[in-house]
Amino acid sequence: MKKYINLLKNIGFSEKDSLIYLSLLQNWKSSIADMTSNTNLHRIEIYRLLPNLLESGFILVSLKWKRKYYSPVDPSKIEEIYLEQLNNNKNSILELSEMYSNIEKKPKVTYLNWDKWMSYVFSDIVNSLKKWETFYRITSEINTEQVNKLLPKNYREIRDKKDLERYVIMSEKAAKVKKWRLERDLVTIPEKYDEFRDDVYMSIYSNKVAYIDFKTKSSIIIENKQIAKFQEKAFKLLFKSLKREY
Repeated sequence: MKKYINLLKNIGFSEKDSLIYLSLLQNWKSSIADMTSNTNLHRIEIYRLLPNLLESGFILVSLKWKRKYYSPVDPSKIEEIYLEQLNNNKNSILELSEMYSNIEKKPKVTYLNWDKWMSYVFSDIVNSLKKWETFYRITSEINTEQVNKLLPKNYREIRDKKDLERYVIMSEKAAKVKKWRLERDLVTIPEKYDEFRDDVYMSIYSNKVAYIDFKTKSSIIIENKQIAKFQEKAFKLLFKSLKREY
């Protein structure tokens, strides 16, 4: 009997609901007095529980000689409700999984200040990337030497050891002091259009986009695959356009 009560509880029955339904399965049509005797439940309790069982469709009521008799419906209804609940649970689990995946998709934004953390951005670039991977850089610094001082001591060592390839967009003026490198492809913004001295740096790498504002000595790292891919597409369009035209 206990296993049947547990089964019925799983689909929303209370223990007393279960006792009434099971007594009807065993004894078929029963009056209130019969159910009181068969379940050991008080008559008032049975009167209180019957409306819910009738409404849920698990028991039926009929009249015989002006007296009400109650009978159970086919237990196959239990399976219908169980399968419906199972389907609802699956949908709920899918919704929870979607909520979890949305957490993963949400951009992780890190705000950094002062020279130490500006330097951290460069360190993060070379440490996040794997061997032979690529990063993309748009830089409009006013003082190139000042930027070079921010590079961590092992920045170039790690970069070269990993053979990291890089594509760079910068001003014509800044490009003049850059040495040519095989692993770096560089294009410039022509001075006739813009001096490109906004003192801002942007890099796209390893599902991240980093910005440095040299004027305020502040940095932002946004970690999000979709945003990084979008910025990469925009970079490549600009890079190809500048390379083709100039």
